[in-house]
Amino acid sequence: MLLFEGVRIISFAPQAVSEPVDVAVDGARILEVGSALAARYPKALRERAPAYVSPGLVCAHNHFYSALARGLTVEILPSRDFAQQLAHLWWRLDRSLDESITRSSALAGAADAVMSGVTAVVDHHASPELIDGSLSVLREGFETVGLRGVLCYETTDRNGKEGAGRGVRENIRFAREVDGLRSEGREPLVEAAIGAHAGFTLEEDTLSALGEAVRSTGRGLHTHAAEDRYDASDSRHRFGADLAVRLDRAGCLNPKSIVAHGLYLTREEMELLNEREVFLAHNARSNMNNGVGYNTLLPGYRYSVLGTDGIGSDMLEEAAFAFFKHRDAGGLLWPPDFLAMLDRGNRILDRYFGRAEGSKGDAGGGALRFGRVEAGYAADLVFWDYDPPTPLLGDNLGGHIMFGMTSRSVRSVMVNGRFVVRDRIPQFDAQGIYAEARVQTRRLWRRMEERK
Repeated sequence: MLLFEGVRIISFAPQAVSEPVDVAVDGARILEVGSALAARYPKALRERAPAYVSPGLVCAHNHFYSALARGLTVEILPSRDFAQQLAHLWWRLDRSLDESITRSSALAGAADAVMSGVTAVVDHHASPELIDGSLSVLREGFETVGLRGVLCYETTDRNGKEGAGRGVRENIRFAREVDGLRSEGREPLVEAAIGAHAGFTLEEDTLSALGEAVRSTGRGLHTHAAEDRYDASDSRHRFGADLAVRLDRAGCLNPKSIVAHGLYLTREEMELLNEREVFLAHNARSNMNNGVGYNTLLPGYRYSVLGTDGIGSDMLEEAAFAFFKHRDAGGLLWPPDFLAMLDRGNRILDRYFGRAEGSKGDAGGGALRFGRVEAGYAADLVFWDYDPPTPLLGDNLGGHIMFGMTSRSVRSVMVNGRFVVRDRIPQFDAQGIYAEARVQTRRLWRRMEERK
């Protein structure tokens, strides 16, 4: 048992900063929060902690397969629009991934995430030349670093029917792998979703197969939708229906589903996603980078969350960019609204990792819950070394995060009750991970050149 004494708890939603308290952690969960807990737990290992502790941050949409694209020097043809950008860059990159590159991408992405205070990443993977078993390779990277995750394979028809079928089967296979761990009484660190690329690369039979995979595995669909105008117009032109309606007809929308971007969904589609309790993953920096526009309906989504779409995993930076871009677009949301989106990523974890009380594999004797520093919640925690020049209060927490507090303030990170970063020192072989990543990056870039 670990006892953190005299820490102030940061809550993102509702915004709050507590007076100094003690936090007792036993195994994977928070045992108790209160005062003078050393007297109650005299055998606990007393930890000298930084001034502030918060729930772990969640990146609700990412692509670790792009982790080795930083500083890319491969020649890329100019692109007239987003569809060409996909073909010229990202589809060349994902076709160039093999097992070694995929493993290194997962490790490097996970290492970056935890060093930024992120304790869970919802990843959307693609590697057309390594489909079978690819999610297990990613899982290995997450678990080596100690990062929690929800993984899926990006099923698409753009590489032919055989590739699409293999994508569906890989999603199902991995979900069964996770189910097998649970049947053994284990609580896996990584969960499974059912993945799909954007609707304009999915034919109706593939979409139907994905809907059946959602039903048979009890998971949700994780997909891109209406990131660009073309995706929305293609759905109406070829299939005579709005994109969200297509997804719903196929049985792909449920409370575990995640729709990334959604810039050009209609108000009626927004209401449909709200009715189905689907998460809308907003990725402000990626949208700006790709020049695809802005989601003017963002305030209307009940289950909006924040992702990065492959631009690292720094969620405080993402929240700040999301706020600034919203203000630039004339929006009326304020910092607490974006902190609520950041906090809402924990609801994804609740829906994927939460167990009914007394269920098999639930050693803690209750549902696994996320996003609070309270008794019974998962011990996914971030300890912050933040010494503000102005008072840090519940009422102004959003202002501190948007205008001052950054991931540089991360001191220690705990996932599932275990330190993965302690006093800024990774508790895994970060030096080895990054050295190997540089080797695999050179291979990746050479392979991309071969696939012009």
